[in-house]
This record gives sequence, C-alpha cells and structure tokens, in this order.
Amino acid sequence: MGSWFGKKCSRLVTTRLLATKSVIASSVLAPFMIAPSLQAAPEVLETLLVSGVRTGTSGLHDRVMLKTDENFMPGARLDPAELLQHFPGVQVDSRSNYAQDTRISLRGFGARSAFGVRGIDLLVDGVPLSTPDGQGQLSSSLLDSIGRVEVLRGPIAALYGNGAGGVIALQTAVPEYNNISASVMAGDPGLQRQLLQGEWQRNNLAARVQFANTDIDGERPHSRAERKQAGAQIFYRTDSGIDVLVKHDYSDDPLLQDPLGLTPAQWRNDPWQLNPAAETFDTRKSVAHQQTSISLRDNTGSRRWQASLWQGERDIVQYLGFSGDAITGSGGVVDLARDFSGASGTFTQSLDVLAMPVDISVGAELAQMQDHRRGYVNNNGEAGDLRRNDKGDLDSRDIYALVQMHPLETLMLYAGARHTSLDIDVQDFFIVSSPTGAVGNPDDSGARNYREQAYAIGVNYTFVNAWEIFASSGRGYETPTLTEMAYKTNATGLNTELDAAINRQHEWGIRYRPRALGEITLTQFLIETENEIVVDQSLNGRTSFRNAAATERDGIELLVRYPLGEQILVQFSAQQLDAEYSAGQWQGKTLPGVAARQYQLGVQWRPWVNDALIAGLQAQERARIFTADNNQIYAPAYTTFDFTLQGVYSLQQVSLPKTDIEWWIKLANITDENYVGSVVVNQSNGRAFEPALGRNLVAGIKLGYKF
Repeated sequence: MGSWFGKKCSRLVTTRLLATKSVIASSVLAPFMIAPSLQAAPEVLETLLVSGVRTGTSGLHDRVMLKTDENFMPGARLDPAELLQHFPGVQVDSRSNYAQDTRISLRGFGARSAFGVRGIDLLVDGVPLSTPDGQGQLSSSLLDSIGRVEVLRGPIAALYGNGAGGVIALQTAVPEYNNISASVMAGDPGLQRQLLQGEWQRNNLAARVQFANTDIDGERPHSRAERKQAGAQIFYRTDSGIDVLVKHDYSDDPLLQDPLGLTPAQWRNDPWQLNPAAETFDTRKSVAHQQTSISLRDNTGSRRWQASLWQGERDIVQYLGFSGDAITGSGGVVDLARDFSGASGTFTQSLDVLAMPVDISVGAELAQMQDHRRGYVNNNGEAGDLRRNDKGDLDSRDIYALVQMHPLETLMLYAGARHTSLDIDVQDFFIVSSPTGAVGNPDDSGARNYREQAYAIGVNYTFVNAWEIFASSGRGYETPTLTEMAYKTNATGLNTELDAAINRQHEWGIRYRPRALGEITLTQFLIETENEIVVDQSLNGRTSFRNAAATERDGIELLVRYPLGEQILVQFSAQQLDAEYSAGQWQGKTLPGVAARQYQLGVQWRPWVNDALIAGLQAQERARIFTADNNQIYAPAYTTFDFTLQGVYSLQQVSLPKTDIEWWIKLANITDENYVGSVVVNQSNGRAFEPALGRNLVAGIKLGYKF
C-alpha cells in the first residue's frame, strides 16, 4: 500500500462538511438544535463558512469532515483519540500519561507541541478551548455527551485565527427525552469510572447535568490519575426562533502522576520500568478548570447572526523531573493561575446580485488571557525557593469576512480574510541582582505587538450528480506562545525578536458520493512555512526559541466510508505526508513528531440491523517518527488491532418499562504490540519515548430510565 501512496499522489478525504465554529475566525459553529421543533431542522449547521446553505447549491460545509456518535468506537471517553479515528490528516498521539495532554496534529501542525495542543483551533459547542496565542487542550472536557466531531483543515482553516493549522470542533448532543442514567466502567490499567447523567426536555427547552469520577492506577510505576468532572447545559429556542445555549463545565484533577519518558535503550529493555527521576522529584500535576459560556443564534431568513460570550479559570501546579535550582532557570515546580474571557459575533446577509446568489458574512472577536506564573525549586517533591514570578497579559482583536457566490447552481466561489491584533505584555517580578562573581536572574519583562493577516480563496464544482472537484489556496500565521517568548538566548528580557511563522497552503481534490452514507474523497496539498519557530537552547530549565527555518509539507489523504448492505459499514483512511525542512540548519531533515504514513481501517457489523448488537474491528498502521530535528533517533513503526462489542437491551420484558441497559467491551492492542505512543520532541535529556499501553480490556455498562 505504501508504494501506491507515492510522494505526489493525490489523496482522498472523506467528508461531509457540516459546520464548524461559533466564536472564532471566519466561522462560527452553531452548537445546538433544540427540542422537538429543532429535531426537524436541517443537519447542516450555520457558520460563517456555511453562511446560509441554499437549496441546490453546494457550500463550504461540504469541506468539513464529520463523524457522528453512531460511528464512534465505544470507550471510556477519557481520550479524544477515541473520537478522532479515521480522520485523514489527523495524527493523535496517546501518551498513556494523564499529566501530559494527548498531542493532536493536523497535517503536521501541532506535532512539535511539548504539552497540550498547539497550532490547532479547538472548539466545544462553538466556544474556544484555544487561548489567543494558539495553545489549547481537551483534557478538561466531558466527552461522554459529544454527538458529533467536525474537522476542518486546509487553506480555509487559516481563517479561524492564530495558529489554525486546522479546526477540531466537538458538538454536544441535544437531549431528546427525559431520562436519568448511571454508568460504570472498569478495566486495564486499573481504570474505574462512574458517570451520573440527567436529561430533561419539554417543548423548546432542554437541559442536561453530568457528574463523573475517574481513578486510574496506570500501567507504569508512578502513573496514577484522579479526575472529577461536572457539566451543565441549557438549550432553549425562543418563540421568535433564536437558539440559546448556556453551559458550565468544571473539572478537578487533584492528582495526575507523571511517569516521565524513557530513553530508547530503557524502552527496549523494559517499556514498563520506573524512571527514577519520577520518584525522586515526585513528578505530578493537579489541575482545576472551569468555564462558563452563552451562545445565541438566529438562523432564519436572509439575515442571520450569532454571538457568544465565555469566561473561565484554569489553575495548574506541576512538579517536573528536575530540581530547577539554577538561579537563571524557572524552577522545577510550575504554579500557574490563568484567567481568560472573550466575545464574538457574526452577521450573515443573503442576497441576489444580477440573479446570482451571494452570501456575505462579517464578524469580530475579542479575547483576553492573563497568566500569573510562579516557579519554585523542586526539593524532592516539595516546593522550595522561588525561581520565577511573572504576569503575562494577552489581548487579541480580530475582524473577519467571507463571501460565497454561486454563479451556477453547480459552481461555488468563495473568498475570505481575517486580521488579528495580538498584544503580549509580560512583567517579571523575580529579579535577582548580580554581585561580583555571582550570577543573578535578569529582568525578563517585555512586550510585543503582532499584526497578522490570513486569507483564503477557493472553488467547488459539481460536474456530475455525485462527483465534485475542489481547489483552494490561502495564507495563515502562527504567533509565538507566552511559553516560547519567555527567554532569550544569552540575553535578558522577553524574546520579542520572535516573529510569527507564516504558512501558505494549497489543496485540490475530488469527491464522490454514490449514496447517502457513502463517500470517497481524495485530496492533495502543499504547505510552505517561513520563520518556523524552533528550540534554540535548553539549559538549566531555561528554554529559548528562535525563527530558524523554512519547512515544506506535501501529501495526499484518502477517506472511504461505504456501507455494504444494511449490516456492514467500512471506514478507511490513509495519508502520506512528506514534511521536511526546506532551508536552515536542518535542511532536508524530516520534521520530528510527524509520521510519514498512516492507515486506519474500521469495520462495523450489525448482525440484526439494529443496535441490539454491534461488533467492530479497527486496525491502524503508522510509520516511524523522529524525536528531534537531527533525525538521529526515531520511534519505530507499529500496527495495532482493536476489537469492540456493544449493544442495547430493553428491560421492558422483565417488568421494567422505559428502562434500558447499554453495554460495551473493548479489547485494545489485541496482539500486545510494544510500541511508542508518543515522543517528546527535541527532549534534551534523551527521555523522548512515552510507551503506549499493551493489550488491555475495558468494559462499561449504563442503566437508563426514561420518564
């Protein structure tokens, strides 16, 4: 198969692009369809990208890859990887380490992230989980009630803002009836999870509350995890047709032990061994996160609008695997308090110009974040002397516009642009003078303003009933994060010399949809980036970055989703990505953290053509991944297989009307493959390998009562 996917071959992408984002950039993902009156609403979500889909015309919604809950693999819903399988272009690296978020990359964007998600716009019900400087994470989100996942990549994604190498939007399912349910899950490695959920729906009002508790022993020593989560959503449609969604999410992780990575030699000898530094420094993390949001949308008539407000707090205390006692470092204990908030609005007008349908969307977004970060010496698991104390303020102001034109019923043209103003200001309060012969801690205060633009143009043409071709081109940007700007090399002050990385993307492809549930999409793309942000120096806990290189990524993606009769659904995705430095010190070297090839196959079988029993088999193959820019060490390629069973049984026959039992079993990594789930890119101490789980079995059962 690898030879067939040659370097310049085209690639296939699957998808049904349904909306994507509410509060950010050029699109706004509409998060809801409510109550009975909304259940009959069209499936296509209103966004700035869609900007009102007209009958008989194709829109940008056709460029979004969609996956709904009926195609999700059963699981404990602790890892977004469970929801992102079979999306071509998406690489999900599960660390099996809850102290470090799952790394997600799209066409190589985000692969270099040391923690969390970098360079990808994350949304839940249209509200961003990404900060103004392009960082994000999904670990604090309750994934149990997610009804659909939408993925957008390519030039149009650049309109979503800073670092949008792609967009991943999760959408909560709206309650359809009154019910209360209790779920219990257990399995390897020492997993115990309980979930209590209540849903209520009447006329144009619906609501949901959830409570979850999770405990994990972990497969490696020093890898226990505890997580408590709660969430509440209210869905409402007014008599005038305005949709309202109010949400509050809360997550408390009191203990997330970090087993740390292993060197290649350690991993080959024993992938489950203890890293002594984890015990010496008691590496661990605790996180408290809460976020409240409200979204409103009017999706009727020729004039449509959407607005959102959000506010949240995130507190993190993390003990790292070193003391960090150097006076010039930032300490081995991180104490971060983050406050963030934002607002956005989008207005869409549909009109006819010379008998040609035209949709015009304009919008604005304001967001701010304040980080108060302290660092302390890690005295064998206890916080010691202060080594860092600073406050960082980020303010972003964005305006954007998108125009869609339909000169013919089968032809759509679009063009969009976005302007971002990002102001970064850091005040350093830990300044130690330098007496003669001594080394002090300099003043790392500073400020930098970024003014960046993104644009995208494209065309979609339906030339036969089920056949469509598309092409697009655009410019995007990725500013440095607060973390990357913290230090200079061999100098004092904020690293204000870091410029934004600029990328230019081009893609083209063909899509075939022979039937309602079937589709085949092949896409080829080329991405060129200037001023790539790379690690310059890492010394005594003080890491600096620089603009050093240009990169080029070209590849193909294929997605096939096709039902074989009424019982079997086959999903297959493949991607080949050649990502390398095209200039600079590492010219010709492969980008670390990026797999050149990835194949995923899933088969779902319903023997009785209903939900009474569903069997699934998933296979994944991934090529090797380099750990550093010099390409000297790599994590080997691997192939894994998972098997799942799930079903629903009504207890009406045993005198318990309106009561159902849902159950599932998942046997993962059937062949007990020993492989590296994730690598720590450019790790200076050599501990770059994070082992994945071996063969593991997890099962869950849910008892629900409708009233």
